[in-house]
Amino acid sequence: MPDQDKLKLGKGSMFVKSRIARLPTCEDLWEADFRAMPQPVMQTEAHYLGMVVGRKDGRLVAELTVQGKPTVNDLARLLADAMRRPLDANARRPKTIHLMANPRWRELISVLEELGVAVSIEKKLPKLAKTLPAILEELRMIERAKMKRPDAEQAKVETTFPSIARYVRGSGFIEIGDQDGFGFVVRAIGYGSVDFEDNRPETLSEAMAVLESGLERWFQEQGVETE
Repeated sequence: MPDQDKLKLGKGSMFVKSRIARLPTCEDLWEADFRAMPQPVMQTEAHYLGMVVGRKDGRLVAELTVQGKPTVNDLARLLADAMRRPLDANARRPKTIHLMANPRWRELISVLEELGVAVSIEKKLPKLAKTLPAILEELRMIERAKMKRPDAEQAKVETTFPSIARYVRGSGFIEIGDQDGFGFVVRAIGYGSVDFEDNRPETLSEAMAVLESGLERWFQEQGVETE
């Protein structure tokens, strides 16, 4: 077993049994798991969002984002945060933690049970699944807050190119630029097919004009009127 897959406890780790053992117990039932986050095209390694939520009310207790496949130490850190530094600031040990079956968690399960926390292995975690979309949207809005905003002139792009704007909002994405040294190209790529392509433009403005015209025709062929 690789070192990173071995459970680390005590000094120097996030999961210190003696500290968790001193926490008061409660009747809480929690669900905990890691779920893959949407992965940008240029991102080579998947990121995972770890969450602990109340099984009864779905309230978020703790969260943790990790790069790459989560290890048992990532789960230990997530659960330690949930017990020692929960979002509601009410440190405690839950009665039961519900987990998905995963052989990587085996070492930690026995430790939790030693601490008086029961572990239930489930096929589904319904409250966590229901909470996930809201958490992903919250994280997206946090990232949007850091984004450079368009100036007044740049903000006109959607009214100047309404068909392109409509396409990228719900039909696919576009590519504009050099094609591996073989000339300029503009494409509209839908979910599973190329909906439009043209290699005649030589500038960005020409590409946008050609793409707008092509997508306007494409929407008409689909029986959809552009705004």
